[in-house]
Amino acid sequence: MAVDDLYKRAREAVERGNFDYAVELLREVLRQEPQYEDARSILRATERRRAEATSRLVRLLLMVPRAGLTTVKALLRKGGKKLEVYEDFLENHPRSFWGLVRAARAAAKAGLPEVAVEIYQDALKQKPQNKRALRAIADVLLQMGNTREALTYLSRLSALQPKDRDLVREVRNLEATAHMASHKMEEADSFRDMIKDRDQAERFEEERRMAASKDDLSREAEQLEKELAENPTQVNRILRLARLYRDTGRPKEAEQLLKQKHELLPDNYEIREELGNVRLALYDEALKAADRAIAEKPHDEALKAKREQLAAARVEFGVKEFQWRQQQHPTDRAVQFRLGQFQFEAGNYNEAIAAFQGVAQDARYAEDAMVMLGRCFMRKEQQDLAIERFQEALQQHPAMDERGKEIRYLQAQAHEAMGQTEKALNLYKKIYSQDINFRDVEQRVSQLSG
Repeated sequence: MAVDDLYKRAREAVERGNFDYAVELLREVLRQEPQYEDARSILRATERRRAEATSRLVRLLLMVPRAGLTTVKALLRKGGKKLEVYEDFLENHPRSFWGLVRAARAAAKAGLPEVAVEIYQDALKQKPQNKRALRAIADVLLQMGNTREALTYLSRLSALQPKDRDLVREVRNLEATAHMASHKMEEADSFRDMIKDRDQAERFEEERRMAASKDDLSREAEQLEKELAENPTQVNRILRLARLYRDTGRPKEAEQLLKQKHELLPDNYEIREELGNVRLALYDEALKAADRAIAEKPHDEALKAKREQLAAARVEFGVKEFQWRQQQHPTDRAVQFRLGQFQFEAGNYNEAIAAFQGVAQDARYAEDAMVMLGRCFMRKEQQDLAIERFQEALQQHPAMDERGKEIRYLQAQAHEAMGQTEKALNLYKKIYSQDINFRDVEQRVSQLSG
């Protein structure tokens, strides 16, 4: 039977709820054509729906012996056959990070980089901060020549490993390469040499780069629209098109696209996450427009009231959005930190404290979490606890840079609120001696010294 017919029958079987038959058909589709569009994502979704009918305890008890047997079998296979071994394992354990990563690795070694990327992306939905998986998918994308997409994952990895200088350098070099390629800077440089007036050349170059960039993005968007019309469930293309819409000043179109695709692929975390990002961006743009309107009419109370309503709606949306994300990825500290920030903005200080206390256990976020905890305790008028948290933050950030000045300023405010004038004054003076223009520190020193 032709592959397209098999795929069609599989989709029909899924709609009827005949998951066993659908899995069998989809496995055959992928045996014949490993890169068949969307077949693997539908296979995994079907396997997961089928697995829900099995006791989780039973699945866990069987996973270890099956993983051991799979490892032995994989050692005896090569190329696509090795990938098949891991697909056999994933039939029963479709959410296994171990199985997904090894399947992706096998796909890459079998010369199927697109398949490897798709499976790595699925694995990262299970563990979005897994460093090895982020590195592996970036390497595959770089081998494919997809620098921009690789940078997405390397940037996430760099945020997890901020002290890895080699990685930071790699990201910067790739960003420069991608920038030069997208804007054709090499051509612009050679053209500029032909113009005698350097200033005129630089202005011409900048205009040319911006126009070329916008045209390139628009052409890429048109191409992606055509591809999605033929294959509407390609997640990578959906996300890329949504980001192109945002980059070309069409955020409403990005929202509409993602909303439609979320209805089509309701279990896909990345599409749902990007939809949330776009909606937050729309709130931010609306707030900026409101600020501009108020600047023009500073005494218009109706405009101010509208802005307050808009800001409240944004915070309410942010709380719900990041509560949902935390439910999906309860161990993701970055998500937990953002949730804490929105809870703080909403005035839900106890909920914010709970979030930041969890985040503080992760060394990568400890300093920021301590500062936010201090701010929460200040709002609750528990100044002694706030001072302790700010002191812990300063132990991690003793430098008198902008961040160090901010933490000391907050700590001084807490001391001042407790009536500890001398301690507050000492902190204000430390800031004053380094930066007389920092906030109202000059006024604070003057008032407390008197």
